Amino acid sequence: MHFVLVQNKQQAAQAAQLAKEIWEEYYRDIITREQITYMIETFQSPEALENQIQDGMKYYLAVEGDEEIGYLAYAEETDNSLFLSKIYIKKGFRNKGKGREMFAFTLGQAHKRGLKAIRLTVNKNNTASIEKYLKLGFVIADSVVKDIGNGFYMDDYVMVYDV
Repeated sequence: MHFVLVQNKQQAAQAAQLAKEIWEEYYRDIITREQITYMIETFQSPEALENQIQDGMKYYLAVEGDEEIGYLAYAEETDNSLFLSKIYIKKGFRNKGKGREMFAFTLGQAHKRGLKAIRLTVNKNNTASIEKYLKLGFVIADSVVKDIGNGFYMDDYVMVYDV
């Protein structure tokens, strides 16, 4: 697997399409259909991705052979940590070590920057991902509820990995 930095409108559109496909399949048993649609439109549209990139978020497409199988996004924070905003994999590629490879890439980015920790948020009902993060060495550091607009909330754990 290799990673392609999202740098233009076409790549942002590709990442947004992956987001739509993955989110609609994966999150249907975790959050409502309405919240999925809202979050895709608000946070994962091509325009939203382009704005996040302009604000310092790094998006990478994960490519296996010639197929885009997922994506990840992170940003360096002012507290000497890296915020892993997104790490998503298409259904047919899950549970095959791809998430571990994506995390290893992210960890390498944190090492290159001399950062001390990786932080992420994960929906409290996303038990499969929580279990995987715990196996990687993350710990649950906090619990947060965030209003994301339109009557929707993110009810998440904050997890931290010491680099």
